[in-house]
Amino acid sequence: MISALSHMHLKHIMHRDLKPENILCRSKDKHYDLVLADFGLATFRDEPNMLFKRCGTPGFVAPEILLYDEDDEMYDYACDIFSAGVIFYLLLTGK
Repeated sequence: MISALSHMHLKHIMHRDLKPENILCRSKDKHYDLVLADFGLATFRDEPNMLFKRCGTPGFVAPEILLYDEDDEMYDYACDIFSAGVIFYLLLTGK
């Protein structure tokens, strides 16, 4: 998952809706071969006219997205890293 996020971020893309439901196994045999899905809220980092500035799934969305105000500086790729951290926490603890 981190490799996929790194690739997206190098292309200046933010997913903005990472959650376990958006991580899929590529095949039934290889449970370690994952793909990211649902790029409906994804956007380019420097997009001047972002359609949704506050978006994501409750419980996985980064605080900077929730607290975003029009007068604030736009958030960046760290929002995806926050969501990945929540997913890793769930995988580690089961809670």
